[in-house]
Order: sequence, then C-alpha cells, then structure tokens
Amino acid sequence: MSENIPLSERPIAVAPSVQRFRRLVTGLDDDGRSTVVSDETCAHVQVIADTPTFAMTDFWRHEKVPVENAGAFDDGLGGPAEISPPPSGSVFRIVEFPPDREWDDGSGLRSRMTHSTASLDYALVLRGSIWSVLDADERELTAGDVLIQRGTSHLWSNRSDEPCLVAFVLVGGTAV
Repeated sequence: MSENIPLSERPIAVAPSVQRFRRLVTGLDDDGRSTVVSDETCAHVQVIADTPTFAMTDFWRHEKVPVENAGAFDDGLGGPAEISPPPSGSVFRIVEFPPDREWDDGSGLRSRMTHSTASLDYALVLRGSIWSVLDADERELTAGDVLIQRGTSHLWSNRSDEPCLVAFVLVGGTAV
C-alpha cells in the first residue's frame, strides 16, 4: 500500500493559483563567513493526480544523517520526485491540497491515494483545513494543528471549498 500517490509523470503545468515559495539557503562565503548562497523561487514543484491545482513543492532532500554541510550545497532534488524520504534521510515539502471535488472524479483515484510511507512524518497545517483519514479513524486539522504520522496507512481529504497548505518533514523510518 506504500507510495500509491499518483505523481504526474507527464508534463502538466502547475496552476497559476498554486502558491510558489521563496527558498533561501545558507552557506559560507570565500572568507568563511555565513551568508545566503541561494535566494530564489523554489523550482521543485510536482503535480499530483494530473490535477494542476494539486501540487507538492520539495525544498530539500538528503540521503543520510549526519548531513554534510561543508562545501557547495546539494539539495538532493535532481532526480524524479518521490513521496518517501531516503531510508536514512529526510525530505521537506509543502503540499497544496485543492478541494476534493477538483480531483476526485469517482474513478477509484481516491482509493489509490491511501498510502503509507516508511517514515516518521511531521505535518503542520499552514492554511485551510484537511482531514487525516486513517483505517479506523479520521480527524479534521486546521491551521496551526500538527499531526505526527508514524508509518501508518492514511489519506488526506480536503472537504472544504478552499485550498489547504500543509508543510511536511518526512524522516526515513519504517512502515507499520
């Protein structure tokens, strides 16, 4: 059941309404002083379920801890997007969930959205509301709420009329 989320494999333009994020990365200058080495709009945006208003923005991915911070930065995002983090690493992302009615066409896509990842996930609702739907329970989360997802089967459902933004940090672990 892991990684069922249908990331769009064909090139689909992200809707202009999807929030874009500025990403700043620090490092050292030639004199060894801390400075901003990158300041730009994050380009790592992936459409989900072939729906231009359903998108995830990945900000950083690393393969293992401890993280090596010396030298030029490598955000780990050069390859295809993946839902799960590396087994010994993590990924930081924000997902913009449109209202369910914009992507759930009744064709069984919703059941394919149920998934588990081999990870410990920290989810923080930034804007809007979203339902965490588990096998035997479901709860509504609103802006400011935090969910700790421990490798269990779940899906997300936006039952409102507005997009919902959720920040996630996924740390490599096990599924249950």
